[in-house]
Parts: sequence; C-alpha cells; structure tokens
Amino acid sequence: MAGELILTNAQVVLGDSVCHGTVHVQDGVIRSIETGVSRLPAAVDLEGDFLIPGLIDIHTANLERHLQPRPGVAWPNIAALVTHDRQMATAGVTTVFDSLCVGIGDDDGNGRSKALIQSLLAMEQAQADGLLKAEHFLHLRCEVTSPTVVSSFVALVDDPLVRLVSVMDHTLGQRQWQNVDNWMKFTGHEPSEAELERMLAAAREMQARYAAANRLQIVRASQERQLTLASHDDATVEHVQDAVDLGISISEFPTTREAAAKARACGLWIVMGAPNVVLGGSHSGNVSARALAADGLVDGLASDYVPVSLIHACFLFHELLGVALPDAVATASAHPAAMVGLSDRGIIAPDRLADLVWVKAYRHVPVVRGVWRRGMLVA
Repeated sequence: MAGELILTNAQVVLGDSVCHGTVHVQDGVIRSIETGVSRLPAAVDLEGDFLIPGLIDIHTANLERHLQPRPGVAWPNIAALVTHDRQMATAGVTTVFDSLCVGIGDDDGNGRSKALIQSLLAMEQAQADGLLKAEHFLHLRCEVTSPTVVSSFVALVDDPLVRLVSVMDHTLGQRQWQNVDNWMKFTGHEPSEAELERMLAAAREMQARYAAANRLQIVRASQERQLTLASHDDATVEHVQDAVDLGISISEFPTTREAAAKARACGLWIVMGAPNVVLGGSHSGNVSARALAADGLVDGLASDYVPVSLIHACFLFHELLGVALPDAVATASAHPAAMVGLSDRGIIAPDRLADLVWVKAYRHVPVVRGVWRRGMLVA
C-alpha cells in the first residue's frame, strides 16, 4: 500500500482549470490540491511540467497484437500480457480495457474461445499477484455476422473483468469498409471483379443470416449483467438509431459525420480513435476525428492500435483545435470513466484514486516522465 506522496511545482490539470500547485496523496487516494510549491523534503519536484489524471483507454488491440504477433503464432500469455501492460503504463494509461475480438477467427467455436479464456485466467492471476502496472478490465468486441459469436461470447461474458461489450459488423461494403477500394488498399488484396462480387455476396448472406439475431442476444445478455454497450463503426443515421433502440450508450468510431451528428442528437457518447487524431485522418478513409472534434462531436478517445497515441491526441486537441486543456484531457480520462461507470478515477480531485501522469511538453509532443497508480510509481 502506498503511503504519503507529495507532487509539487506542477501545472495541475484539474476538471475545469489548470493551476500551478501541489497534490497531496495518502494511501493511494488524493487528499488535497494546493496552489504554490511545497518545501517539504519528501516532495517530488515536477519542474513546472503538467500533472494530468491517469488515462483510461476503453479500446486497445495492443494485447491481441502481443498474443498473436503474426498470423498463426500464439505467444505465451504471461509474456505477452506483461509486455503489453508495460507499454500501456509508459504511455500514461493507468486503466486499460483490453479489447478481445469474439467471433473473428473462430474455426469451430471452441479453439479461439479456449485461447481467450486462458488469456483471461492469466490476466486475473497476474493482476491478483500484483504483477501489472496498470489496472486491466476487458472489452469484448463481438462480430455479429459470425455463426459462432454467441457461443464464444457466452463462454467469456461472466468473467469479472468484463465491463464493456461492443457489437460490430465488418461486412465488406458497409460501415468501416463502405468504400471497397479502401479495404483493398488496407489489406493489399486485389480480387478480380468476379471474385469481389462473390465476396460481397457471401458477406451479405452471412449478415442476413446471423447479424440481427446475434446482435440482439449479445445486447440482451450484456444488459442483464449491467455491462456498458457500444456500437461500432456506425456509418448512417439508421445504424445509430438501431443502437439507440437497443439501449446502447456509446457510438464507437463512427465513420461519417452524419452518424456522429445523429449520435450527438440521440445523447450517445461518441468515441474516436486517437491515431486518427495524431495522423490527421482515418487510415481506412473514413471521417477525420479532428474535423468531428472541431464541431463538438467527440466525447472520448481510445488508443486503438497505438498506445502512446492517446496522450498525444489530447494535447493535439488543445494545441491545434484550441480545446481547453482540461477538456482535451477529459476525452481520455473523465469522460471514459463516466462511460463505463468508474466514478473513483479520471479526474484530479480529493477522494479520487491517485492515478497520475507527469507530462513534459517537448517540441509539441507530450513526453511521459512518470506515472503513479494509486499513489505508487509504476513507470
């Protein structure tokens, strides 16, 4: 258990302002925030740099990338998990929702599920043994067009680490891959016209056969367990309305401004990928997160496939779009915390967990210099 921690001479990013001051922590919890510099010998001098809340990443594929570094290669669970965990912590992420795809790559409905269950057990054990730097939860990403997704989902959903479920439909020619040319560029696959027509027809047939029923089953099972639900890659107002009708609360990675505007009108949280912000556009040719943010259509960010992009995107919102720094940082802290019901973190305030990140702005890039989780230095 952490004892006393004093962080001083920092630009402390609070919920609605930035103050030059000192944060006092006791036993892993923030006790007070004061203006001015502490002269106590035990105080840690942050040299006038920023102190922000620990980031909360609700969608990262980083663990899967380490579990399967190449197609057909299964890396040892603990080694993959620990490496992933260190990368997240050094990127300023203190709460991680590890995204695991369900229904994609299932050969028989059992092989992948068994591998995922083994990964979950390894995560639970490592977390219980204090091996991990960040705190980990699970985000189950469910491909509703898969014939095995429901059985695989049922095998995983009662794990206590599961806190977020998203329903996704990667049918070629729709949503993320509405533009098939973008899909071909992304995958490097250039089928003949006849082959492409066969692929599109097969994808539509799978969607028609499985998507609606699977989506409903997964949503209802998640709601029975009071899990937060997200829709994925909404492209049309109809997609968003379907999500609203099902009681879903998050529109994750809408692919068009039309869908994002509908999500805002319906009161859904809107989450965009941080790499989209850093790169200035979507890698798959969809709507720009910067453009949506400029129109007030972004509530939260997720690192997706680059852990360090999360903190970088926050500072780009502030620097390029003129978003107040507390509001920019909230997209990766307070807002994700609210989305998934974590009321004990996400903001620097008394009685909140002392999940804190020391950040230096260096040549327009935020550099993480120190990370504390529950008052303990972890990176």
